[in-house]
Amino acid sequence: MRYKRTLYKTIVRRFKKQRKYASRLLLKPANLAVLFVLGIAGSFILLSMQKAQQLYTSELLNTIAKVESKYNYNAYFGNSANTSVQFTAMTVDEVLAWQAQFVAQGNASSAVGRYQFIDSTLRGLVTQLNIAGTEVFDEALQDKLAVALLERRGIRDYVDSKISREEFAHNLSKEWAALPKTIGENPEQSYYAGDGLNKAQVSVDEMFASIATVRKL
Repeated sequence: MRYKRTLYKTIVRRFKKQRKYASRLLLKPANLAVLFVLGIAGSFILLSMQKAQQLYTSELLNTIAKVESKYNYNAYFGNSANTSVQFTAMTVDEVLAWQAQFVAQGNASSAVGRYQFIDSTLRGLVTQLNIAGTEVFDEALQDKLAVALLERRGIRDYVDSKISREEFAHNLSKEWAALPKTIGENPEQSYYAGDGLNKAQVSVDEMFASIATVRKL
C-alpha cells in the first residue's frame, strides 16, 4: 500500500512539473509566434471550407428576376420598367418607408426590386441577416437577400439530394408568385393562382432546367 501511495505522489509531481514546463514553453515569444501563425492558417482553412460550400445560383436567380421584374433592380409592383424611383440608391429603411406609403395609397402589393421583395419579407430578412437599416438597397444587397430566400426554401437540401427538384421548385413558387408550383393539379400554374394578382410566367420545364444549374462551387 505504501508503494502505491509513493508511486501516485511521484506521478502527480512529474505531471505538475511537466505542466509548468509546457506552460513556460508555450509562453516563449517564438512559440507564441508559431501559435499565431497556426491560428491564421486555421482561419484560412475554415474560410476555404466555407467557400467550398458556396453555391452557384446565378442562372436560377436570373430566371426568377426575368419573370418577377424583367431583371430590373428598381422595379416595383405594376412598373417593372421603372427608372424614376431609384431603390438602388435608397437605404433599407427608406425602401421600407416607401413600401408603407405605396400600400397606404391603395396599391395591392409592396413588392420592389429585382426579386420583388414585399415589405414583410424584407423586414424578416433584415432581422435574419442582421442588416442595418442604413445599408443601401443596391444590387449586391438585393442579390444577397435573394440567396437567403433560396436558402430558406431548401436550396441546400436540393443540392444534397434531400429533396427533389419538384419539391424545391414547389418551395420556390411559394416565395415567388411568377413561378409554377410544379406539384399537384395544374402544376404549370402559380401557387397563388386565382388571387387576381399573380400567375406563373415561366414553364415547368424551364424552371427545372434552371434549377439543374445549381451546384456547389
